[in-house]
Amino acid sequence: MRRLAGSIRWLRRKLQSERFSILHCHEYKTDLMAALADCRIKGPRPRLIATVRHTEPGFQMGLFQALDSLVLHRFDSLTVPSRAALQELKRWPALRRRSQVIHHAVEDVSLDKAPTPGWPSRNGGPVISIVGRLKPVKGHRIFLESARKVLAARPDAQFWIVGAGDLRDELEALTLRLGLKGAVSFLGYRDDAGHAMAQSDVIVCASSYEAFPRAVLEALALERPVVATSVGGIPEIVIDGQTGLLAPAGDPDSLAAAVLRLINDPDFAQRLAAAGRRLVAERYTMEAQASALAALYREVLGCA
Repeated sequence: MRRLAGSIRWLRRKLQSERFSILHCHEYKTDLMAALADCRIKGPRPRLIATVRHTEPGFQMGLFQALDSLVLHRFDSLTVPSRAALQELKRWPALRRRSQVIHHAVEDVSLDKAPTPGWPSRNGGPVISIVGRLKPVKGHRIFLESARKVLAARPDAQFWIVGAGDLRDELEALTLRLGLKGAVSFLGYRDDAGHAMAQSDVIVCASSYEAFPRAVLEALALERPVVATSVGGIPEIVIDGQTGLLAPAGDPDSLAAAVLRLINDPDFAQRLAAAGRRLVAERYTMEAQASALAALYREVLGCA
């Protein structure tokens, strides 16, 4: 609490002295800091904008969402990263009315830098990767259960898990119980995760919820085939049978079937990957996001 109070005081002094026109926040912690700092400012206040992207189900996140919704009533405008995220705000009509969709974006993906050491050697078989924090919402358990089913049909397959988190020990134990030790590599957090994607034959997103996953955008930008769960904002970018394949969340059988379809039909997989790259290049560039944000800023300042 002392650290939070100190951060709020620092922010209030900064806003007071610099006279910013806009303060754009991301996530509930910064929303709270901004609201508490703003209410103590003397004189002109900045316009408050928040990007809302609640991404984890459950009681705790539900509580955070409820508290955040109270704070957000002080904000002038909100952005959400997908139509699905906008739909979530139906519980708070006043917030939804001042919200608009501004999608996440990815830079033009460049892999000019050589990857750092530590990559597993390939055995000639297909590589299936999952990239993200090792948290329950990301579906790594389902990924591992699907891996066992894929291996039954393709014993040469390899599975790379890129990311760090609290579930590492539990997932490694599950890997042993499922008999996957020789096929699964835990690569931990990597600054060069893009190289894992680029070397993969299929990128999997097994999450139980995602507002609009950057990892999927990055995989599509790298022109890699994607299998993802049909949750949240994912179907807005992974169009089933066009830019990737979708599977129900929590269903390792469907996930494995989709992965096998892609690795057993490389031509089909490449067609989906090429379409995914075109979609990202057309709609989800940094330029498109910057243009949308600039228009929003002009609007809230009354100079649109």
